[in-house]
Amino acid sequence: MCHQVLAHHPTLPLDDFYEQARRIAGLTAETTHSTGLSLVEFSAPGVTKATTLIRWSSGLGIARHEIAAFGDMPNDLPMLTAVGSSYAMANAHPDVLAAARHRAPSNDEDGVAQVLEGFVDARAHR
Repeated sequence: MCHQVLAHHPTLPLDDFYEQARRIAGLTAETTHSTGLSLVEFSAPGVTKATTLIRWSSGLGIARHEIAAFGDMPNDLPMLTAVGSSYAMANAHPDVLAAARHRAPSNDEDGVAQVLEGFVDARAHR
């Protein structure tokens, strides 16, 4: 079982709070963040969205290069760099936009659904 701790500071800007939290946690935790609610996230060392996705997928016989993942916040970065096809949502954090190989329309435009429909259409035309 994996646990995650979420932290919020009522006055510090997210970037400042995240940097302080990351420095204090050091190697004792994976530290990341997402915006919206200005949350800093802590999990066990080595436990990220990437490690969980890769472990689960490999149990199903699915290789990394066969996986497409979508993200919009820094907590998605490990996952996006671990898979074969990474998609940043159009409204994603700048770090995610820089890391992802592909772009998807924004969340408001149902971007994930649009890309998945493209996969289905492409497969149907083979």
